[in-house]
Amino acid sequence: MSKSITTRLIVLLTLCSTLIIGIGLLVDYRLSRGEILERLRTESRDTVKSAIIDLENLLDGVEGSTLFLARILEQRDYTQPGLKQMLKDIVENNEDIYGATIALNPERVDNPLGFAPYYHHKDGILTYADLASRQYDYHSQAWYTDTVTAGKPIWVEPYYDEGGGEILMTTFAVPVYRVDGQGDRFLYAVVTADLALGELHRYLQRLRLGESGFATMLSRTGIILSGKNPANIMRHYSEAHSDELDSSTWREMFSSALAGQAVTHRLECPEIYGRCVIRMDTLQSTGWPVAVIYSEKEILAPLREFQTKSVVLGLFTLLLMALAVYFVTRRLTRPLTALAQASDDIARGELSTPLPSARGDDEVARLVRSFTAMKKDLKSYIADLEAATANRSRVEGELAAASEIQMSMLPQGGEAIEQFEEYALWAKVRPAKSVGGDLYSYYRSGRQLFIAVGDVSDKGVPAALFMAKAISLIQQLTAAQIEPSPAMAQLNNDLEAGNDNCMFVTLFLGVLDLDNLQLRFASAGHTPPSLLRAGTVEVLEQDDGPALGLATDLDYPGNTVQLEAGDRLAIYTDGIDEAFNEKAQMFGFDRFNDCLAQTGPAPLAVAGPNIFAAIDRHAGTTPQSDDISLMLLQLATATPGPATNSNKVSVTGVDKVSTAGVNKKSASFQRGVRLIGPVQDWLQQMLENFGVAEEHHMVFALIAEEIVTNIDKYGELPAGGIIDISVEASAARVTLEFRDEGVAFNPLQDAQRATLGADIESAEIGGLGVHLVTQLTDEQFYHRIDGHNVLRVTKLLQDV
Repeated sequence: MSKSITTRLIVLLTLCSTLIIGIGLLVDYRLSRGEILERLRTESRDTVKSAIIDLENLLDGVEGSTLFLARILEQRDYTQPGLKQMLKDIVENNEDIYGATIALNPERVDNPLGFAPYYHHKDGILTYADLASRQYDYHSQAWYTDTVTAGKPIWVEPYYDEGGGEILMTTFAVPVYRVDGQGDRFLYAVVTADLALGELHRYLQRLRLGESGFATMLSRTGIILSGKNPANIMRHYSEAHSDELDSSTWREMFSSALAGQAVTHRLECPEIYGRCVIRMDTLQSTGWPVAVIYSEKEILAPLREFQTKSVVLGLFTLLLMALAVYFVTRRLTRPLTALAQASDDIARGELSTPLPSARGDDEVARLVRSFTAMKKDLKSYIADLEAATANRSRVEGELAAASEIQMSMLPQGGEAIEQFEEYALWAKVRPAKSVGGDLYSYYRSGRQLFIAVGDVSDKGVPAALFMAKAISLIQQLTAAQIEPSPAMAQLNNDLEAGNDNCMFVTLFLGVLDLDNLQLRFASAGHTPPSLLRAGTVEVLEQDDGPALGLATDLDYPGNTVQLEAGDRLAIYTDGIDEAFNEKAQMFGFDRFNDCLAQTGPAPLAVAGPNIFAAIDRHAGTTPQSDDISLMLLQLATATPGPATNSNKVSVTGVDKVSTAGVNKKSASFQRGVRLIGPVQDWLQQMLENFGVAEEHHMVFALIAEEIVTNIDKYGELPAGGIIDISVEASAARVTLEFRDEGVAFNPLQDAQRATLGADIESAEIGGLGVHLVTQLTDEQFYHRIDGHNVLRVTKLLQDV
């Protein structure tokens, strides 16, 4: 038999096959072992990162609420009941916070024990405790003394809060400082938020780390905060298993983690039979090390099982080599062939192409499932991308429309240039976002020139609405030719009415007498203007009052300055001097005044853009953070005599009814460029004729401007289309009716209304005018008659 070629071939092939399979199994075992260990390292790293992210989110939420409360206390005074209520609301509405206190500095309160209300969740019930007691003595507690010593927010080392929360906890404490009347900084309070260690433990126990694996967390001093054995909580890690613990390795890992380094070690673990793999990293907020611990035996168990199966499979493969190759090859290649064909179809955009079914859990099956998930995700992504693109286009269009509407409220659409014999004027507003809060206005009546520049607080839809109301009221006041000081007081009262959002506006309001060049002006907390005279710039001194809209019946002192022929006056908002560059340096008053002097010889049409260009060069790549407004007023070198204004607009008026104490009159206005002015002049005259108190005139003018502007812009009236307006007045009410032949549209039901208080870049655009009209009137009614839109709005005078 030894001479038989068949026998020798069988023996030789069997030996070669055995050797090849043996080597293959050995190599496969080694490679698989390395892959599994590498996967373990990756899994432990990802698990630690995931745990840290979850804990960081928890801690960030606690820190954010506490810092927010501290900032409030730095800026505003509250009564002690008010502090208790605010503290209660925060704890009650934040489930992550176990308890919180506002511990006032005992030296700043009447009670020598201090003031420290404490609300906490006890057995699921919100419970109150008073820490201002001799037994607790809160100002000697570590959370109070350590925070005061540090002078900044800190996480306090874990402790058992006896007399307070009565549990193991850690505390985030923030010192609150204020400045007294002498400018000295003093400690006002320490604001804290407590986090139960049990909550941290529950977060870590959610991790899936095998049958024996677990997660643990240490304090900065090595105290165990969470672990597998509850008996070791609040003990030092070196004391937990002093006989079995590899102290030097643990100290090395602990020190590296405190230094911010992620480390991995294999060592004997007392709480897991055999060797274990430990991955340790650090929480950034608190500096506490977090570790996940795996059993190496459990991780390598699949590898040993795989080795046994591989040997059996190798022996069986040795006996049935030829048959196995045929069936295995066909089985493996069939789904791959189908998958390759399906992938070609998907690449051509045919996402509905069916994929082969995934059988088993081998590489081919996982590949098929991955392709199935990829196809599903790709379809969802394409659908979401189409929807997002459409939505982005809509929002961008609406933001552009909102910006256009707002700019149309300003003279010449936000960038104005006027040239007269006596003076030249240039003004421009450049919003920082789509819709801004800066404004300017000017109005000439005979030999008097009225000018105004303002800056509305805040951003967003409420700021845009407040700006629209402010500019309309300002234009009405200037048209009424009221002196700046009383006009400012009246404007303040009008803006304060209904100002639930506590918004305000700083404003410069002036009147220039073109005969004697005397400028009379008032300022509501606005930046003082700069005056360029004979090549020298000086800042005008002014007595000013508070910003408009915060409180009623305030005084605004008047100011007078004598200008001279050839002077150039610059009025601007704080967006100019507070323009920052990459080094966080402001443009400042000095740079602005230098630019004003350097551009003095240039005409306003050149000087204004050059000043804006200088601001942009200073800012560089830093985005504009605030709205920028600038008005330049150039006086001629020689002032001519009085001139007459020949710009007149006529309207047709028809008396309708005048009986039983009710007056009614109507007029028709032709659509055109100067539509709002004639409407407001006619309405002002009618209200005066009907005896309506002057204090209501501005409100009706604002209502008429908003409604007529929207009819003109969106009613799709033909060129020269007519808008009919009637006013009906009695001692108790005033009704305005607007009739047009535009497209049918009920603004009271169909108009989209903006969400007040939303950020301006994410808020839905539209509906500001509807908010304004419904807020300023008591009754609104719309109907469609004979192809005309008829809108009636009524204001009850006794309720104004």
